[in-house]
Amino acid sequence: MRELSLIVRAVLDARDEAIVIVDARGGTLYLNAAARATRPQPHTPSQFMARGGRAVPLRLGDGVLGEVIIVPQKSSQRWADQERQAIQETLQQTGGKCAETARRLGISRTTLWRRLKAAVRGTPP
Repeated sequence: MRELSLIVRAVLDARDEAIVIVDARGGTLYLNAAARATRPQPHTPSQFMARGGRAVPLRLGDGVLGEVIIVPQKSSQRWADQERQAIQETLQQTGGKCAETARRLGISRTTLWRRLKAAVRGTPP
């Protein structure tokens, strides 16, 4: 299998989740920065699967070249807290403009208004 290009490595290293590329024989070809940062070492595909990873086969036509194992990042924040943080950050970036904030978040202004109202009340959206 050919080496990964620099741009592919940069994209994979920018991801928060651990990404492992495995060849058809089960040998590890590449670990992104998040995967390399995990402890303990050595890193084996089975260790990443045990941590909740999901394997996606890499196919070329009918042949299987290997697989990509993706281990999602564990977040200590609840979904509502993550949403509230994204809204606050986007509001700051747009200078408090609700229409622009809603557009950037991909939600309607009404939905944004409801989420802001819920945040003021301290209840989950």
